Amino acid sequence: MRSVFAFFCSILLTFVPGITFTGCTRDDTDPASKLESTHVLTHETLPLSVHIKCSFAQSASARIKYWPATENEAGAMVSAISDVKRNHTLSIFELKEKTDYHYKVIHVSENGTETEVGQVQHFTSGAVPTWLTAYYTLDQNVLQENLPGYYLFVPASKPNGLFLVDKAGKIAWCWSPPPNTMVKTARFTPKGSLLILIDENSNPMADGNVLLETTLAGDTLSYFRMGEKGFDKSVHHDMQMDENGNIIAITNEMQNSLPGDGIIVLNGQGQKIWEWSTFSELTQIDPATYAQPWGNSLVIDKDHNYIVSFRALSQVWKINANTGKVMWKLGKNGTVKMPESSQFMFQHFAHRNASDDIMLFDNGAAARPHSRILSFTLNESTLEATTKINLTLPNDAYSAIMGSASLLPDGNVLSASAMTGKLLKTDLTGATVWTLKTASPIYRAEYIANPFGK
Repeated sequence: MRSVFAFFCSILLTFVPGITFTGCTRDDTDPASKLESTHVLTHETLPLSVHIKCSFAQSASARIKYWPATENEAGAMVSAISDVKRNHTLSIFELKEKTDYHYKVIHVSENGTETEVGQVQHFTSGAVPTWLTAYYTLDQNVLQENLPGYYLFVPASKPNGLFLVDKAGKIAWCWSPPPNTMVKTARFTPKGSLLILIDENSNPMADGNVLLETTLAGDTLSYFRMGEKGFDKSVHHDMQMDENGNIIAITNEMQNSLPGDGIIVLNGQGQKIWEWSTFSELTQIDPATYAQPWGNSLVIDKDHNYIVSFRALSQVWKINANTGKVMWKLGKNGTVKMPESSQFMFQHFAHRNASDDIMLFDNGAAARPHSRILSFTLNESTLEATTKINLTLPNDAYSAIMGSASLLPDGNVLSASAMTGKLLKTDLTGATVWTLKTASPIYRAEYIANPFGK
């Protein structure tokens, strides 16, 4: 799908709400690069990101060097390098809000030589949206983190959007959905884009009716609305994109007036190519005692099959992506033998971590009012699980619903205590390394090593 920014560029200087063009110039004096023009595109939904378009007389690679106007050029940041072509659209990130910036175009030759061309130019970044300033208070969230990556927050309150925090606790990127809509969840894709579930209908649960794939620079890559093509059921809680660009999502199902869960696979054109339902597994149902299994997370395993967390069952299933057969069930009354001390309750965010173990956020309940982080080494041949991590979070981090947990590259654990609005880094003994706080619940959070592709 043609990106929003590309469309606006084609009608340069035509007024469009929310889009600003600045700094148009022409430079025919530089023989090394023959820079013809540059201009800046800003958008109110991405206040800490900017597009800079530049054109050369001949094809070449390019990048942008930029720095706050009040600071020294020696501390400048640079964009990623673009491909060889005449016309470039380069995205720059991690801007400070409401700040004047200087920038230069850099011509990159075939042998990698970088030459600054044209004049120093300028733009002004936008303001962080009010929903984010109300949700995340900068002076309460100061970090000293050694890991170089970023933390993606998915807030659970409305109004909301998405944002990334850097290793100092500062907001590095943020995105707001269209007015009167809400982000339900989001995942990074194998392409480095974001797949976002959006709700246009004020659904009180975790359901959405729009699947949007976008770059961090705001370029729309795909957009599917429920009721169009093969997207015939609402999506709830989670979805992933596979290496072929297919979207795999948890859906709501109905059978004999009973609610269930399903999986739908949409290809890159929005056509349905596979589906599955929990009713194919739950063949004996007593309506008097039945509860929806309540799928709340889905990941694509290393063998391309699906790992799905079912909250109401206190189980994690592995489902064959071709046959729909349930390969194993980990948890209460499951098919995998596991230690009784590691039985989990109403879990979220089940996945295979970097150590090849099945990891999850064990929410707990009134009968056991504390949350844990668990991981299991699972022998899929013998269907036996050995507990690898059994970490109890502090009492004030108990979250009966939602939440996430993942293993960080340094061996520590990142946990979103959803209902307390806390993101915690803890060591494997449970000792807190740092905490970030929000004003209302966090649906989930993840560590992203290199979101900007530099």
